[in-house]
Amino acid sequence: MQPIPIPHVLDPDHYLDDGGGEGLESALAQTCAYGRQLWENLDTTRAYLMASLPPDPRKPGPHPALGASPTGPDDEEGWAAWIAAYAAITSVLCGPHGDSGFGAGEAREAARARRTAPNLRVAARLGAGRETPPPVPNERPGWLVRAAGVAALALLVVRGLRRRPLSATGA
Repeated sequence: MQPIPIPHVLDPDHYLDDGGGEGLESALAQTCAYGRQLWENLDTTRAYLMASLPPDPRKPGPHPALGASPTGPDDEEGWAAWIAAYAAITSVLCGPHGDSGFGAGEAREAARARRTAPNLRVAARLGAGRETPPPVPNERPGWLVRAAGVAALALLVVRGLRRRPLSATGA
C-alpha cells in the first residue's frame, strides 16, 4: 500500500502562499466541495462495512458460516465490492481530482494476489474462512524448540520467585 500525501486543498497555507489572486471564498468553496466528496465516500464505505458483517445471530433464519466479503477466491461479487470500496477511498484521499485509477489498480493487484494464492483455495475448500491455520511443525522447524524454551524459562522464573522468601531484615 503506497502512502498518499494530504491533498493541497486541505493545506490552509496553500491558499495564502498561492499569490494567484484566488480569493478566500473560492478556497472555502473548493475545501467544502472536497469535504462533501470525502463524506460521501466515507458514507459509502460505512455501508459496505456494515453489509460485510456476518449476519446477526440474534435474528431468525439461517446463518451462513462465513461472514465478511469477499468470502473466498471465487466470490466475484464480494471481490468487486471490495475493489470498488478501496478504489473509491484511495481516489478521494488523493484529492478532489482523484487518482487517475491508481487505487483501482492497487486494489485489483491486492485482490489478484490473494485470490490466486494456492493455499487460499485449499483453505476455502476446507471451509477455513478467514482463520489462519496454526503453523505446521515441518514448515517451521524451530517453533517447537522455541516454545519449549519459553516454557522452561517461565518455569525457572516462577521457581526462582518461590525460592526467595521475603525477609524482614532484607538479607
